[in-house]
Amino acid sequence: MISLVNGKIYVARIIGGASSQEALDMAGEAILRGYQDWQNKKFWRFLLKDTSLGFTVAGVSGNSATLSAPSSGTFDGVNVGVTITVSGNGATLADNTTVSSFTRSATDGTITTITLSASVTGSSGVYTATFSGNIPIIAGTNEYNLPTDFNAAFTARMLVAPRTLTWRDQRWWDRMITDQTVQGTPDDYTTYNPISDLTQNFGANRLKFDRIPNVSDTLLLRYYRKFSVTGTNIDMIDDFLYQFLDYCANILLQRKKAQDDPAAYEKGVKDAQQGAADTDEEPTDDNDYDQCMKSQYEMGPQQRNLWNNGQYDPYYGG
Repeated sequence: MISLVNGKIYVARIIGGASSQEALDMAGEAILRGYQDWQNKKFWRFLLKDTSLGFTVAGVSGNSATLSAPSSGTFDGVNVGVTITVSGNGATLADNTTVSSFTRSATDGTITTITLSASVTGSSGVYTATFSGNIPIIAGTNEYNLPTDFNAAFTARMLVAPRTLTWRDQRWWDRMITDQTVQGTPDDYTTYNPISDLTQNFGANRLKFDRIPNVSDTLLLRYYRKFSVTGTNIDMIDDFLYQFLDYCANILLQRKKAQDDPAAYEKGVKDAQQGAADTDEEPTDDNDYDQCMKSQYEMGPQQRNLWNNGQYDPYYGG
């Protein structure tokens, strides 16, 4: 593990800028670009996690049954029915308190407030709210919030009536299911944005099923999380740490040389566009998507590999 500060210094050394604030700022930009490239390149196994442990939101305040999100997007992973506890600055909450409802901003779709089954009491300042793991499935409800660090689905299982679900693209259902308002036992799930990434919190995706659930259950979702780009440490396992930092250093070095070699930079831009297109076509690692959602023609020419076999591009890593 290495801190972000020391990671920037390591990257900046490639251009002799370890003591230059401008070079360190450029190194920080290269690291952000490195995260994006690595996340788009493949589904990394070390980023796998699941919903079983729940999550926490710091900086919550108020003695009430209605709590406001301390900052935009921090409540976006909350679902109706999850259990909530509070801690810090004297805040208390009755045992087995759950989330009863939430409201969204009409502007960007983020969850602005949540309403609880009991009121927080005794708070003398900000406190931390802890939400239980897994997603409560409610009969008659077919839209659920994904974790805020969600990147791509891996698998999903119902726990009360145990079974594994299959990821499908929405168009599969549009082709195969005439009436999508029928309630029943879900077999498939998908992840989607109901409006668009730019109007719904820049990508606050949600989850739904092929059939509206007709009984309550609990969903365990396994997924690839996003890289954490705002932490105090470089978000990379030790096995790949210096490969990642060297990758970022190369981005910095080649960007510094871009003015002298604009043709190579132009090629890098085009390769990056193709990489983004490939990523958009493969939103999940659930194997059934590969087997059922794409034709043999679609799967043939553009399979997503760890590294391609072409010449390494110094600007965009293609």
